[in-house]
Parts: sequence; structure tokens; C-alpha cells
Amino acid sequence: MSLATALHRSKAALAHWGVAAYFYFALFWLTLSTPLYFAGWGLASVLSLPLLLLTIFALTYGVSAFIKPAPRRKLQPRPGFPDALEVPSLGTFPLSTFSDTNYQAAVDWCGGKVELSLSVETVESVPLVLLATASMVAASTRLNTEVARFAASALLPAINGERQAAGAASLTPEDFLQAISLQMIEVHADETYEFLYDDGDLLGGHWIEVHGHLRHGPLDVDTPG
Repeated sequence: MSLATALHRSKAALAHWGVAAYFYFALFWLTLSTPLYFAGWGLASVLSLPLLLLTIFALTYGVSAFIKPAPRRKLQPRPGFPDALEVPSLGTFPLSTFSDTNYQAAVDWCGGKVELSLSVETVESVPLVLLATASMVAASTRLNTEVARFAASALLPAINGERQAAGAASLTPEDFLQAISLQMIEVHADETYEFLYDDGDLLGGHWIEVHGHLRHGPLDVDTPG
């Protein structure tokens, strides 16, 4: 995890703390500082918690600089399946490093980069997946707008309900669309798809996953943690 990512997640976590969480945090700080105060630290004892956190932070990043994670085991294609798929106008899609049923690559999508994953359950389904991918790319502009607006209409009422209860201003659909960012698209042989978005902290760090069909449009939204 990069330092920027760690700070971003810490900020998101602090923003969602409640009164009880801050109370226990203060109680822990008091418990840590009191013995040091009577041991002669005086007012400097209030630095006990920042010093503890700084030590943990330094040790974590210090150790990570010397201990490298084990290399990820490279998946092998299933018997009879290709090592990679060639997609016209998009290039080569190697086997995913996470699943032997998916071929994945970064592609240009409506002015940005996203991971496009082709789900291949059987060898016979390869031509159907390639056809569905071509149809999706041809309709990329429409799909990009259609799916994102579907997510906004499905999730904004609950998001704004929580914001209003907390005394915060409601978000417009445009606010929602500016906050989220598309990370991955998965397409299947039966012309179904999933669009996976970063929530931009609108849902406390949950993903936004829109399921749909190329001919029937977006169908439902999920928010996995």
C-alpha cells in the first residue's frame, strides 16, 4: 500500500467515526498518558499517543522496505484454453492473475483507462465473449453514461437520506458522477456485464457494482465492501 493510499483511507475512516469511537480513543489516550505524567513527563505526557503511532508507522514502513511480498503465482490456462485472447482493435488479453476463467487488460474507455475482463467459462464460449466485447466497445459512450446514471438513481436517495440526517447538503446526480470512478468492466458470453466503480468515499469505501445486459441495459446495483 502506498503512503498516499494509507493517508486517504485513514482520512476516510476518521470521517466516519462516531461519538463512541472518539470517546474510546480519548480514554485510551488518557490511560496511556497518566502513568507517564506521574513518572515525571509532565505536560509532555500528552505526546505519548502521537509518539506511539509514529513509532508503529515508522516500524511498519521500515520493515516493508526490507521484507518483500512473495511473488504471485502465475496462473496457467485450463487444458484446451488459450494463453491469451486477441481482441480486434483492443489487442492482446492475457490470462488474469486472479482467475483462470478471465482474460484481462487495461483499455482506453471514454477518455480514461479501465481494466476490461473477459469471462470465459468454456472454450466454446470464446467467440461469443469476443462478439459481446465488440458490441460493448461499439456502444461504449452510451453504456458509460447509461450505467453511471443508473447507479446514481439507485443509490442517491439513500446517500442523501444519510447526509440530510447528518446535517449535510444533498448531492445532485452530477455530484455523484464526479465522485465515482470506473475501475473495471467484466463482460460475459451471454452479453451480461458488471461495471465496478470506486465510490469516492460516498459509501464509506464500498465498491459500486452495476449488473446489466447489453440489450436490456443496467438491471441492478450492489455495494460490496
